[in-house]
Amino acid sequence: MSSPVNLRIVFGGDEDARKLALKTGIPKSVDELVLEIMTVFGVKQKFRLQYKDKDFGNEYMNQEDRDTLKVIFLSTDDFNSCMHETAPDVPSCSSILVPLHKTTCSSDSPNTRHASPCQFDSVSEVYLSEDSFSSSTETVLIKSPESRTSSWPQVFVIPRFSCSAEIQLQRADTEFNKSEMLLIPPPKLRSDILEGMAEEIFRYAAYPTDSQLDQAAEALINVHPCLREKGTRTGHEGWKHYLKIKMANFRSKLSKIGHPEITVNSLRNKREGRGKAASNIKKPKKAEVNFLPCLPRGETADSMEKERIALLTEVKKNNNEAVIKEKMHLTFSYRRQELVEDLPMVSDLQSRWPALFTVNEINAEFMRITTVPLLSKFFAQLDKYTADLQKVFSGKGGASGQKISRIMTVADKCGDIHIKRDCVIQSLCVYFNEDMTTVVKEFEDSNPKEAEARISETTLGLFVIRKEGAGAEEEPSDVGVVIEGVTLLENLKSISFGLVILFGLIYALNLSYPQGLKFTFEFFQKVLMNLDGSKLSPKVQALKIKMFQ
Repeated sequence: MSSPVNLRIVFGGDEDARKLALKTGIPKSVDELVLEIMTVFGVKQKFRLQYKDKDFGNEYMNQEDRDTLKVIFLSTDDFNSCMHETAPDVPSCSSILVPLHKTTCSSDSPNTRHASPCQFDSVSEVYLSEDSFSSSTETVLIKSPESRTSSWPQVFVIPRFSCSAEIQLQRADTEFNKSEMLLIPPPKLRSDILEGMAEEIFRYAAYPTDSQLDQAAEALINVHPCLREKGTRTGHEGWKHYLKIKMANFRSKLSKIGHPEITVNSLRNKREGRGKAASNIKKPKKAEVNFLPCLPRGETADSMEKERIALLTEVKKNNNEAVIKEKMHLTFSYRRQELVEDLPMVSDLQSRWPALFTVNEINAEFMRITTVPLLSKFFAQLDKYTADLQKVFSGKGGASGQKISRIMTVADKCGDIHIKRDCVIQSLCVYFNEDMTTVVKEFEDSNPKEAEARISETTLGLFVIRKEGAGAEEEPSDVGVVIEGVTLLENLKSISFGLVILFGLIYALNLSYPQGLKFTFEFFQKVLMNLDGSKLSPKVQALKIKMFQ
């Protein structure tokens, strides 16, 4: 057991300071520390934490024993934007911690509510300051309280159950620690546990995968070892089965009260000829966090339609980005319901939601859907892994290896970062034995009529216009995105930038990846963006293993 720690808790201003005694030492994770503060002081409002560090002029940074810990209350919008601004390599927790040194927390606490520690590596993400929460261009305010703020966690946190359930579990865990006696939960206790687990799971996914249910069940028996099951290989297979059934019942209950993410799959909402319950299930397939959220509290379809019509006027005004951004945030759930339920043509969407088809709004829409920033994370991760990819590419043999070598020679000779990124992605397509020309169509500016004709026939892809006789090492004259023959964006920086925007539009418009580049787009999603990164196809998994060898 770790030595006791005393913390001075400051609520808002210095005039409200209280003592927090942690008899078992610093908790293993920020979530546990937040939970301890909420429990001891009865705090219900969301907040983030700051720690005082004497090496930085007593600025609020990192905590020590007998040091001051500051609690800053957040509005719902600020809290959501905090969650979005967390660095890619830092686990998403219910509060924001900005560590300056690697922190390792005690694992001896008997009251842990984590299956495993949530540790923070050494990072310099000091941009998670108070200013960044309000001024960052990546911040997205999801106003609906039902909107999810993070994807499925790396470590599933077991919730607190009802008071009677917690008392029974605490006694049973104590008995288990003494004599390893397992608890056979009575029906009422099992029901309370499953109800609490279902609500916690639904915070992240309405349709959890088999592996996610397995993770939740494993976390349950790790936190409450008295619930382990005899006669099963893992000790939690029965709980996993119970959770699967409970989630189905939980969805049925939500369907009756009209939750859109569930009712969209009810039989009465099926299209003609698809009247089977399991037919055409509309659910997240690309790790979408907010796939089909509820309308904001107090809003109706009629009020949202009025906001949409107002947006049509706002987009015609100059220097009106702030108003457009706010209204696009407000109408997000209304737009998603239209996209998922009605499956409109892209030309109709462009006329109804013209503000969506800009780089900034595609970036923002992607973040609303996944809680992850698109452009900044994609290019940061691509640049980070370029050396690893080049190492793998250099070992590729045969005709593919020769083709990759020619492509990367252009990247080595050219100092332009955009050209280098283009070459890396093009080599990635070759490595997967995919033909990039199925999605990226190149034309010379000397024959505009041919370009226009072929662009109008494109289902989904990019068009690239080059000067006559220009080589791959030269920047294209124009790059644009085309879906269903409609040019949605033009004058993009590069092929790589265009592909990222296309990737974001696939999420924003609820489309499927182009079949010709399905492995390349899977790599974008699961390796670069780390969305559902634990479940890879054999091809992408093999590349990822080689990258980190």
